[in-house]
Amino acid sequence: MRSGRGRFGSFYEVHLCAAARTRAGGHTHELHHGATSWAPRPCLRRRPVREAVPPETFGGVCVQSGPKFGVSSARSPDTVVAFLGPRHGRAFLFLALLGLTGCLPYSCQPQATEALYPSDSLSRRVAQRTPADTLDSLWATTGTQAHPLKHPRTVRFGPKGGLAVSDVERNSLFRFGPEGRLRREGAGQGFQTPYLIGTRGDTLVVFNAGSNRVDFVVDGARVAARSVPYERPAAETLVYMLATDTSLYAKVVGQETDSFIARLDEDGTPTARAPLQGPYWRYAGFLRAWGDTLVSLSGFRPVVDVLPPAFRDGTAPDSLALVGFDSPMLERSYAFGQGDVTEAPLLTPAAAPVGDTLFVLNLRPGWVQVDAYDRRGRLQRRLVEPRESTRPNFYPLDLDVRRTAEGYRFAITLRSPEPRLEVFRWRPE
Repeated sequence: MRSGRGRFGSFYEVHLCAAARTRAGGHTHELHHGATSWAPRPCLRRRPVREAVPPETFGGVCVQSGPKFGVSSARSPDTVVAFLGPRHGRAFLFLALLGLTGCLPYSCQPQATEALYPSDSLSRRVAQRTPADTLDSLWATTGTQAHPLKHPRTVRFGPKGGLAVSDVERNSLFRFGPEGRLRREGAGQGFQTPYLIGTRGDTLVVFNAGSNRVDFVVDGARVAARSVPYERPAAETLVYMLATDTSLYAKVVGQETDSFIARLDEDGTPTARAPLQGPYWRYAGFLRAWGDTLVSLSGFRPVVDVLPPAFRDGTAPDSLALVGFDSPMLERSYAFGQGDVTEAPLLTPAAAPVGDTLFVLNLRPGWVQVDAYDRRGRLQRRLVEPRESTRPNFYPLDLDVRRTAEGYRFAITLRSPEPRLEVFRWRPE
């Protein structure tokens, strides 16, 4: 990543983390797709420097975390308290550390001297002044008794308003109608940790992280003749993929290997690579197509990286700050950068572009919030689900957005408090 000012203006670099986890049912849950092994275990505590971390598992799907760094503390946690005052600051810190996510990410090493923090300046002030609108709940589903959702990971709108959901525990795809009725579960297709990475008309494009294969699915059936292999450079690397109407892309993020975004031909062969410089954890997140721009997300800092879809070999991405991003965990990110804590927080798991707007799923303690950003990365609206109380262990995973005649529809998958798909509506004034 290039620091300073690029064509997208000034930005904040926030050093967060590459492997995001939260606790649900006492087990660790990862937010990336790119792993090769899974094993149920509780959240891990701090380990010695460079000690190898064993594979993590939940629901039978595998994730390799990579080595862990040990970090010594240079300051007191009172640094965090100073942001909000003694009484509110300590309460907020306690919520952030214990109540919001349960088990927080690791595999991080702070580099505070290189970072500016949106929590202490412009970004928070912008958020406070940005209007908030209401997300209206339309429907929610957990599947059916015969076909329950177990770990709904990714979601995509179909061409006729229906929804597709990948379930990484059942290794299957679910299809729901516009009003939430289950139409089909596509099981027994050889899926291994499936992630929806795009649509091409009525065709779903699926990356199987467990078998390093891209599949094309028509009417619930995998078209084996069209499958594309994509081998990761090393077993511990994370791979995020994107399918547009014309191209395939892969983002490879590794601690011991080079990190890059590659444009692929239809056989999975790279035709151009854009290098990703700096610590690997800066880039752990999905790829999205935003009109004539590729967006590389990171769940661990309020910054995205952007590229033209037809980038040349060696092109370096530009960085775009999400000015106005606010989260209860920003205080913890500041503490992490100062060396006060060794585990950085997850800020957002997903985003979805529509037109000139990038909708970002903001992790909150118990309710859905979606932030709308313009092309400059400036916050335009905060869209909030009305809740009378918080929900413990609330953990959304993915987001897709569709513009309709009545406004926008938002589809969100959740792992806890129960696995389900929720659909909301927003009608701008």
